[in-house]
Amino acid sequence: MAKKTLKELLDERAVKAEAADTASKVGDAENRNLTSEEFKTFNDLMGEIRALDAQIDQARAIESFQAGRAQGFPGGGEDGNRDTSKGDQRNLAGFNLNRALLAKLEQRALDGVEAEVAKMGEQRAIDAGLELTGNSIVVLDSVFEKRGQTVTGQTTNPGDQGGLLVEKDLQGLLGLIQADTFLDKVGAWFMTGLKGDIVFPVQETAPTIQELTEIEQMNDSEILFSSFEMKPTRRGTTVPISRQTLLQTSFDMQNIVLTAISEALAQKMNAEAIATLLTIITSGNGNLLALGTNGAVPTYNDVVALEGLIDSFNHNKGVPKYLTNTKVRSKLKTTQVFTGTNGAPVWSPDNVLNGHDAVVSNIVPSNLTKGTANNASAIIFGNFRDFRVGMWGGTEFIIDPYTQKKKAQIEVTANAFWAMKAVRNKSFAGIKDALTA
Repeated sequence: MAKKTLKELLDERAVKAEAADTASKVGDAENRNLTSEEFKTFNDLMGEIRALDAQIDQARAIESFQAGRAQGFPGGGEDGNRDTSKGDQRNLAGFNLNRALLAKLEQRALDGVEAEVAKMGEQRAIDAGLELTGNSIVVLDSVFEKRGQTVTGQTTNPGDQGGLLVEKDLQGLLGLIQADTFLDKVGAWFMTGLKGDIVFPVQETAPTIQELTEIEQMNDSEILFSSFEMKPTRRGTTVPISRQTLLQTSFDMQNIVLTAISEALAQKMNAEAIATLLTIITSGNGNLLALGTNGAVPTYNDVVALEGLIDSFNHNKGVPKYLTNTKVRSKLKTTQVFTGTNGAPVWSPDNVLNGHDAVVSNIVPSNLTKGTANNASAIIFGNFRDFRVGMWGGTEFIIDPYTQKKKAQIEVTANAFWAMKAVRNKSFAGIKDALTA
């Protein structure tokens, strides 16, 4: 298959979208619902549009990277690491988190590559305006990522780069946290390596396009901007590990430590994100769809109505998605799109709702209260590119040999610094009283 340019993909998507729009209206003239065959035609077109959206996102990412590489932007360089030279990056391949933590445990000064990594992380933390604990080490994600790319199992001596069973992909903690969150799946915008407090401009209105004669004077057109600020806030988690774990220098064992910490931090990030989203979805903001005094079972019409709310604010951009929990998914799998038709479920087998991808996470609550109901669930729809997560510096690791000493365990605390914000509240709409039983 010949490679398509970004323009060709966008043009093809426009054609498919027009066809899908036409297919969705074939019954309008007769004031009837779509037949099963007509709905299948519409659904197939939406599937093709989703596939094109994925290709378009990929093409845009490649185009952005290549543009940055040509101009020397961070992330566009050959090695993608702004903190070290190419020679330094090769040297950092030997960094071992367990070895560094063991030195801290034994109150030894770090040396070699561990000392270099600690110095580099401390400087980045200072640049980012972060307050660190005295007995800690800050490790940048780029160190882990570079190590993962260079591991081959051996050079001239078998196992001399960490053991024959070493994994070839050692991901940094911030990357692991992101991968463990539903935010990554819905397409939230993660911004890493931030410094200090950040103020972002947000364009609220579009410029007015005017049709004029050759010499007619153009009226002033004002584009309105708002702004939002992000400040780093510390989140920490503590996990108990044994001294024997730290004595193991294989990168498999490093991943055990990193994974345990990242899962705990990811759960915290998930909970914060849901709380933020539910806070901005209110009747006052005009983006809350109430199903009933005591809640109600959601229908296909309700699912579509959420899309209509976002459309009315002109924020249905990018690749909007639905977000809910497993209880809602189970209910909608046994709910027909249109009663008395072919029995097509609202929740299709390929995890699609109303032509859009749907993401499931049980962090989305199923115990909300509405009237006499106390087991209501939330359903959220939105353009998640307008949900930003900022991450500062690297990860600070602190070791405590005393608290769990009677259990022969050591506590490792990891501090990460992040903030999150919905850029536009009306890029999201939701239901908070969906009943599933």
